[in-house]
Amino acid sequence: MKENLQIFDWELGDDELAKIGQIPQRRGFSGQSFVHHDGPYKSLEELWDDDA
Repeated sequence: MKENLQIFDWELGDDELAKIGQIPQRRGFSGQSFVHHDGPYKSLEELWDDDA
């Protein structure tokens, strides 16, 4: 069991963290199906509290 716990004894380096930070983020579900010109949400910005 001690040997198995050693797999958690590592960290990402600064260069690896920087590369991860460069990955563009996006939502798994945009909510586009809830947006309609006749509905309560006219745009994705109105649907979400933050940036779409």
